[in-house]
Amino acid sequence: MNRAEHIAALRAASGTLAGGDRLLLAEWSDAAWNKLLDRTQSRPFRTSEVVIQRGALDRALNFVVGGTLEVGVTQVDGVSVAPLAKITAGSVVGEQSFFDGQPRSTNVYAITDGELLRLEYDEFVRFSEEEVALARDLLFALARVLSSRLRNTTFRVRR
Repeated sequence: MNRAEHIAALRAASGTLAGGDRLLLAEWSDAAWNKLLDRTQSRPFRTSEVVIQRGALDRALNFVVGGTLEVGVTQVDGVSVAPLAKITAGSVVGEQSFFDGQPRSTNVYAITDGELLRLEYDEFVRFSEEEVALARDLLFALARVLSSRLRNTTFRVRR
């Protein structure tokens, strides 16, 4: 994918108000997206690949611009996997470790081929120093994603 396609994927998903997993940054211009995406690295992934490994020390935030991922936890037997969520273009993965600096809490598997845009924590710090308002918008969008995921988990636990 090229930059215009990356922005289109993120913008299209941002306009979907029903998707709690979406970043919801529809008001951002192409220039705003470019300022953020200039700080990212493309990371293609293939079906069945482990995109994020539980326990890994990695603080990058990953924007999903193509493909489908599944978040899952390995059960006590070490073999079976319980799926927790499907993540598609317009969302993010790795947000917990991005915020708290702790090891990755779960595995993320590729269900289809796709692409991530990785934002290293140090690059976010530089971005936030240069683009205060955009960084604020991004942080609130990430907080909405975290809140939605927490509510969904709470709902699933209550059942």
